[in-house]
Amino acid sequence: MTTSITLKDVAIYHPDNVINNDFYINHFQEQGKDIHNLLQALGRENRYVADYSKENTLTMAIEASKNVLNKVTYTGQDLDMIVFVSSTPEYFAPPSAVAIHRALEGKEEAIVYDMNAACVGMIVAVEQVSRSMLANPHIHRALVVASEQLLRYAWEEEAVTYSSFGDGASAVLLEKQEETNQGFIDSAYKVNTESIDKIILPACGVSNLKDQNISDYEKRVKWENVNNDNAFKSTVELIEKLLNRNNLTTSDIQAFCFSQISRKNIYKIQEMFNEDRKKFPVVGTKYGYTGSASPFMAFEYAVRTEQVKKGDYVVFWSVGAGSSASAMLFKY
Repeated sequence: MTTSITLKDVAIYHPDNVINNDFYINHFQEQGKDIHNLLQALGRENRYVADYSKENTLTMAIEASKNVLNKVTYTGQDLDMIVFVSSTPEYFAPPSAVAIHRALEGKEEAIVYDMNAACVGMIVAVEQVSRSMLANPHIHRALVVASEQLLRYAWEEEAVTYSSFGDGASAVLLEKQEETNQGFIDSAYKVNTESIDKIILPACGVSNLKDQNISDYEKRVKWENVNNDNAFKSTVELIEKLLNRNNLTTSDIQAFCFSQISRKNIYKIQEMFNEDRKKFPVVGTKYGYTGSASPFMAFEYAVRTEQVKKGDYVVFWSVGAGSSASAMLFKY
């Protein structure tokens, strides 16, 4: 009997407050900077920004989790596992997954934990949880939720981060099913540590946060330009490796749900694959860059607009600071 881990459903959450490009264009013009070309390359038009006095990554994760459970009419009692993903968690301890479990009124036997793999985090979590479910006969349903507020830690004089980031969360429900040709298929990873000192949060390191001599600037995200000369080639190679060993080609894939860090980069990969641009959903124009949540916000859009239907192949890809990249193959 064949056992598969299926993507039962996906949901997102974003704050109510939307800010368009005009605000950021004016903000940086006052500093003598023209960011029109930057916004065009990144693919930014709007982004949702939380009220930081009321919302954090935990509250957003709870809302996204409730949204996906409501779509499938499940409750917290139906979950055998809850995994929370974020590079901007509200707390180091207790784990946010425990608080999410409480908010959903989960059962006592559930496995709950947090994880962080920077911007590739949700792909890593879904892949690792899928493999865990295949190995563990007691896990039938799992919730994976990613939530990010990267903008909260952006420096207001740094255009790439401050004008690009948005706040958002995405949640997926994974379910074990027997005798189905859908579900998780495979994944591939690539690590290159040349840029390990380029993107750091907090820039000063957690151990220095209490030092009164540390400036506010050093407590925020350090974001230096990373040499991307080989990035597109390595992304294509990683995905082609994943497809080749599963006897598939890019023409078999209905959607490539990628990190939304840069629309220009997404379209470069699309051109290298010589595939229809419609297969590469871009939602960073609406949500801004939402870090680890962004590939699944793209997936949610593709499902909601019926670009992706049950039985379609989907490739997820992202890269996290450091850097570590992952590509994952599902049959939805």
